[in-house]
Amino acid sequence: MRKLFYIALFVVALLACEDREPEPIIVPNWIKPRLVELENSDSCYGCRVQRWTYNEEYFYHLYCDYWSCSNCEVYHYDGTLVEWGVTVDPADFDANKHRPILIWQCGDELD
Repeated sequence: MRKLFYIALFVVALLACEDREPEPIIVPNWIKPRLVELENSDSCYGCRVQRWTYNEEYFYHLYCDYWSCSNCEVYHYDGTLVEWGVTVDPADFDANKHRPILIWQCGDELD
């Protein structure tokens, strides 16, 4: 019985450790004009876009260090601007967003 347990444990470990390719980090086409606009301005320093997962969807957070509001430009996966309190509850978003990935910062290439 023990032998069977160890064989099953070994099989589970093999499946859990399979080689997986990381998800590619892609800057969406709909946000590129806004990023070009920032890069062409004198105030691009400290600007970045992070992709967050919330309610099984991607959200894109554009933020520059010198801005006075932290969630001015948060977009749904399709490029529509989040309307806080209408399309997304801000408290729930802050509490339940996860998996932040930096997808762009000022000076990065926009392919």
